[in-house]
Parts: sequence; C-alpha cells; structure tokens
Amino acid sequence: MDSLSELVRLLAPSGTVDLHCRVAGAWSAFNAQAAPGHIPYHVVLDGQAEVTVGKDRLRVSAGDVLLFPHGAAHTLTGRHASKRRVTESRHFNGVVTEVTVPGAAAPLDILCGTFVLGSAADILLRTLPEVLCIPTADPDPSVASNDGNDQNDGNDGGWLRGLIGMMHAETDRPRPGGAAIVADLSTTLFTVLLRTLIARGGVAHSLIALMADARMARAVEAVVRAPEAPWTVDSLAEVCNVSRATLARRFAQLGGITPLELVTTLRMERAARLLRQDGLSAAAVGEQCGYASQAAFGRVFTQHFGIGPGAYRRQHRAQRAGGAPAGA
Repeated sequence: MDSLSELVRLLAPSGTVDLHCRVAGAWSAFNAQAAPGHIPYHVVLDGQAEVTVGKDRLRVSAGDVLLFPHGAAHTLTGRHASKRRVTESRHFNGVVTEVTVPGAAAPLDILCGTFVLGSAADILLRTLPEVLCIPTADPDPSVASNDGNDQNDGNDGGWLRGLIGMMHAETDRPRPGGAAIVADLSTTLFTVLLRTLIARGGVAHSLIALMADARMARAVEAVVRAPEAPWTVDSLAEVCNVSRATLARRFAQLGGITPLELVTTLRMERAARLLRQDGLSAAAVGEQCGYASQAAFGRVFTQHFGIGPGAYRRQHRAQRAGGAPAGA
C-alpha cells in the first residue's frame, strides 16, 4: 500500500455534503468554529464569492474548493451589488438541504460539506493554514509550466472536476441511493484533494510538504509502512540517501516536525487503534508498536494522550456503551 493510501486509512475520513446553495441576491452565511477533526469545505460550482476568515478575505470563483483544516469560523458572502436582503428558502430534497436566494444577478452555486477525520487528524492538520483554496478549473492551455508537473496537475484537476460533477448531479437530481453515493464521493474527494496538493508541491510546513518532496517522501513512506521498526535519524537518513543533518533540517523546514516525532505519532495512533479493538493486552500493543517494555510504552502513550493505555481502553469501552463523554 502506498504512503498516501496508508495515511488516509489512518485518518479514517468520512465526508458529508450538507447544503446546496443557489443564491442570486444579497446573501451571506456565518459558519461557526467546527469541532476538532472536522474540516468544513465549500465547492464553488458556478459564480463568485468572498470568504472572510478573521481579518483575511479571499475571493473564490467557479472550480475552487475551500478547506478549513482547523475548522475556523468564517463567513461566506455572495458577490452581488444589491444591499437589499432577500429571504432565503430552505428545502431538504432527500440528499441535501437546498438553500435558494432569488435575485437578478448571476447566481452563486455552491456545495457545502464537512470532512470528519479520526483521532490521527492532528498529524495532518497541526501545521496547515486556517484556509486552503484548491483550484480545479481547466488552466489556460496556452500557459505552459516549467515545473514538470503539468501532466499530474491536469490528471488531478480532471479527477476533481469529475468527482465534483458527480456530486453535483446526485445532489441536484435526487435518486434512490443518492445519499449513500454522495457520502462516498465526498470521502473520495478528500483523498483526491490530498493527492492534488502533493502533486502541486504541497503546503509549506506540513506533512503534505514532506510527502511532496521526492527525498523526504521516502522517509515518510517508510515510517507510515512500518512505524514499529527501530527507526533512528540515521536509519531514516539512509532511506533518503541524505546526511543526518540534511534530514533533520528538511523535516523542520518542510514539515515543522522532527523525524522521530513522526515515528512517535504514527506509533501512538496505531496503539490507540489496537487498544480500541480490545483484542490485545497493553504489553502486546506496545510490542506491536515498537516498544521493548510495557513501562516505556505506557510512558510515551501517557505523554501523547494524557492518560495511560489501560485508562484509554476503559474510557473507550465506556464511550461505546454510552456511559462517558468523548475524550482522548
């Protein structure tokens, strides 16, 4: 399994499409701060809009996909000249809630949804910016790129446009199975967006940037494939065919983490998954995650999650039984 597929499996994403908005009059919508691990997204199908995140404003247009990795509160506004507010109408069509605002201007057509990630979300999200804008519209064929990624960019853009087109069709004309199809398509959209970001050079100071770097990607892939291996900075540098100092510097520059922080994070996410399955003792889990002693495993697990392996397992059992609030 390739490193991106393994990462997506670790993140265990699920996707929803909640709203299909068609607004032709003066309109804006405030989106409150989302819960941890929840990534709101907007797909602009047609028209133009303005997004405000804190003091920053971003103009988006047809083909753009907006992601909010930390669930930041934001306001979405249709770019229409009229100041007169028009009452919006809402209708659930069996798949999504349709929001309509009448008006004389060219309508803004947009899908709004959420990606929900599992407990491993922090490894991907921790250093990402508040908002990401990923264009999917066809680039001007007369403008050539010199970065050698034209073919990859084109393929990824085509995949994105195809997925978005299917999502649009299923939300616009509800048919049997539409809700299930839209949920699966939106989950797939998350993976294709990640692949597109990697193909286009990644996002600075993130795991995505490490995966976009030809040499550093070898270390990421090696650790993702086998986090339990006895990795050291020296052994990971050897995988990348670079010096120890170069590996450490590139990880800091590109990912904002150290190589061994990546190892520990992936080990802990594997440990948490194994503990939730209830089939192994804490000692056996620690061994499968690369720790020679239960004491060493328990110490690192407690530092990472704030509670020990045994308490984590009991907490998870209680949550499954409905007897405790969500925790670590």
